Amino acid sequence: MSYDQAPETPITQEQAVAAVQAFIDERSASRVLMADAFTDLELVDGVLTATWREALIGKEKSDLILGLNPFENLAVWLGTPLSFDNEAGRQIRQHVHTVSVIGPFGVGSMSVRDLYERGTGLPYDQP
Repeated sequence: MSYDQAPETPITQEQAVAAVQAFIDERSASRVLMADAFTDLELVDGVLTATWREALIGKEKSDLILGLNPFENLAVWLGTPLSFDNEAGRQIRQHVHTVSVIGPFGVGSMSVRDLYERGTGLPYDQP
């Protein structure tokens, strides 16, 4: 286990999913339309997966949001809570190795290593 994956206060797998769901809910409450389309969040064998349901926001809004999306795939957005060198990120990363989003665009996935390095600018394995 690399140094950053050892949280001071470990959490359960269910708490890790709840933390990511809380991020989605907070973004939705802040009127980030993108957040409203994420459903069915689950963590199985280290893969955190959500489904993008364009019907929840409407096809027209979905197409617009996906067209304006600055990320190469939505796993980057969903993986935001895991992307930083803080206790919350370490707690979630103890259970997750890949983040995936399934939608009309196919499947977008990103490893936790890539999310961490993208979010922090630091190598994943280095203390």
